[in-house]
Amino acid sequence: MREYYIGLMSGTSIDGIDAVLVAFENGRSLIVESVSIDYDEDTRNLLHSLCTPQDNEIEKLGRGRVLLADYEAKACDMLLKKARLDASMIKAIGSHGQTIRHRPDLGFSLQLDDGARLAALTGIDTVCDFRSKDLANGGNGAPLTQAFHLMQFAHHHIFTMVLNLGGISNLTLISDGKTPKILSAYDTGPANTLMDTAMRLLKNEPYDKDAKIASSGVVLEEILSRYLAHPYFVRKPPKSTGRELFNADFIKDELLVCSVKNELIPDFMATLAELTVLVNVNAIRAALYEYKPLQSRLILCGGGAYNPLILKKITEHLQKNEVSVMRAEELGVNSKLIEAHAFAYFAYKFMHREPLYLEESTGAKKPSVLGCLYLKN
Repeated sequence: MREYYIGLMSGTSIDGIDAVLVAFENGRSLIVESVSIDYDEDTRNLLHSLCTPQDNEIEKLGRGRVLLADYEAKACDMLLKKARLDASMIKAIGSHGQTIRHRPDLGFSLQLDDGARLAALTGIDTVCDFRSKDLANGGNGAPLTQAFHLMQFAHHHIFTMVLNLGGISNLTLISDGKTPKILSAYDTGPANTLMDTAMRLLKNEPYDKDAKIASSGVVLEEILSRYLAHPYFVRKPPKSTGRELFNADFIKDELLVCSVKNELIPDFMATLAELTVLVNVNAIRAALYEYKPLQSRLILCGGGAYNPLILKKITEHLQKNEVSVMRAEELGVNSKLIEAHAFAYFAYKFMHREPLYLEESTGAKKPSVLGCLYLKN
């Protein structure tokens, strides 16, 4: 029997919401329709401000929850109109919310959301707060999308690595064989978040479109070496990270210099792009060394998969390791919408009370049915 779900995702870049309508039938899922909407500048600034400790946080948090739910409801309404479906035909919404603080070391990960308001505005049962149960069961609460990667990308004959290049990079390793399984999944470090932060603060632009600025610069090797020496990059999985670590503070000295010497901005952007490349190439090579697969492939997804400089450099590095590099589109999956698709899948799993097995990725001590349900009535 076919069931329809909506998946909503607001990522680390905090530029807007991706919404997908997904049909589930006979163990398979397919995106039927999608929309993306951008936040207005005030909302974007408010959400960005909540990612770092400051005064008046509770008031801002309350305002942010309301604004976010209103944007989510707008996205759902646009999606249903585009698909010509009524809200009554949707089983549930799976909403990730907006991560504003990720502190698994302290036992919490905070995703700003208002499931009750979203359910009331849309007239659709809403599942949100997907990370708390994993944390309660001893996990990191992230990354979660590897469970979706296993369902979509597992291959009987090829060792599969899935690299999601959102604000933060996360890598999923999937075995080949008769019954493929997740071997490991973890956050490798920054993907777009540092580059986007630099563009926002230095150029008043949301990102480096087509990597034009980074491509015109040269890598500053001394600065790159200092970044790569951070302890996070050598910590063993399971591990997860976010803007609590990789933020403007991480690159504050270079931001200050570039704000005075604008001619250095291309070199700085080239250096941040190279950091993303090497952090992930190093993690992939470590996986190849550990598992020694006969045949392997790397599937790229997330917005960073469309950064031509990063794509080119990762591909060139991994040619030496005989890794086949491709975007998720080559396998019929929309790489830009993969996280929204994943949260539709998690809502499906919740509504069927099916647990996710995350021990090899988040470190959870037992399987978890993830999410919290807000009824439409």
